Amino acid sequence: MLKIGDKYSFEVSYADRQSCLMFFKEDDSSSWSLDIGFCEGDFGDESVAPAICINPIDTDKNSVEELVGERFEVTTVKECDEREDTFYIFESEPMVSYEVEVFEIKDSKAHIRCRGIMIVDGYSDPYEEEKFEIDCLVPIIESASDWAKFEN
Repeated sequence: MLKIGDKYSFEVSYADRQSCLMFFKEDDSSSWSLDIGFCEGDFGDESVAPAICINPIDTDKNSVEELVGERFEVTTVKECDEREDTFYIFESEPMVSYEVEVFEIKDSKAHIRCRGIMIVDGYSDPYEEEKFEIDCLVPIIESASDWAKFEN
C-alpha cells in the first residue's frame, strides 16, 4: 500500500507486470531495482495511478535472499534526478528524498518498505511536495522467465 500524506492511499497493482523487484547478477557485480505501480484512486480532485521507479542500486550481495535488510537512501533532489529515480502522480518527477529497505524475502516475493518526500507538482513555484510511505509485497524477477510464476 502507498500512503500519501494523511489523506490518500493506493493499493499495489500487479497488472501488466508493473510491480517488481529486479535482481541482476553479472560476473562480479550485482544490482537491484524497484518498480511499483498502484491502482487508480482519488488524489484531490483528480483520479491518478501513482508509480515509483528506483533504478539499479549496486550491491555486494550474491543472491536475492541476501538482500534482506538492505537499505538505500537518497537525500537530495539532485541525486534523485541524476539517478533518474522518479515518482509519478501527474507526470514523472524526481523525489526530494527517500529511503527504501528490503524487509523480507518469502515465496519469490520481496516485502518492501519505502518512505520519503515526493514532488507532486514540479511546475508550481515552489514545487508542491508531500510525504509518502510504501509497505508492500512485490514479485522478485531475476530473468524474463520468472514472470511465469506470477501469471494467473
